[in-house]
Amino acid sequence: MTGENLAPKQSWCMTRRCVIALSVLAAGGAQAQQRPAIVKASKKVAGYIEKNDASAQNCSQCHFYLDPFDCMVVEGPVSPWGYCNYFAD
Repeated sequence: MTGENLAPKQSWCMTRRCVIALSVLAAGGAQAQQRPAIVKASKKVAGYIEKNDASAQNCSQCHFYLDPFDCMVVEGPVSPWGYCNYFAD
């Protein structure tokens, strides 16, 4: 018995735990591929108005505003003092 591998042979066996784990991974991967693309509204559709003065409701106070000149819902550069119909504080 010298020189022989004495370790038991491992057979490939699919357990319920393994099947469940693989199905969860597969379902998670499928959901990640099905995410819709984010589509921004045009300035015309959003009713965007570019203003030169600060007011109570302007882009810099909005939840969707991304500093310095971007917005999550309106396409193109936006002014921090602008306003649109999607304003959310």
